[in-house]
Amino acid sequence: MSGERSPVLLTVLSGRFPSQPLAFAALQDAADSYQLEFDLADVDVIRLAPEVRLAHYFRPQIVARIQKMQDKDDTVIILRPSLLTADPRFPPEDSRLRLLGKFAGTLIEPPDFHL
Repeated sequence: MSGERSPVLLTVLSGRFPSQPLAFAALQDAADSYQLEFDLADVDVIRLAPEVRLAHYFRPQIVARIQKMQDKDDTVIILRPSLLTADPRFPPEDSRLRLLGKFAGTLIEPPDFHL
């Protein structure tokens, strides 16, 4: 049984990374530079089938816009709202991550189960 879609403002980053773990490491390094913490559950690193995966979050027009902005970067990182995404300095200038912007999207929230 799936949950309901909830509107949310998602932060989108991009970069060039040969693997998903290296993208997570770059995100951790960028967060550490400002002593910010984040939960890995609030992060989605997308390297394969980006159009399909982005469509889980965004309308087709936004997916196309993100992919155009991504240019030659091979990885997109989606961040749920958090202290990390609320900091206007993030990502730092010397980061391997590039901020593409904040986009209106949706998240599927799991249903509430009561025992």
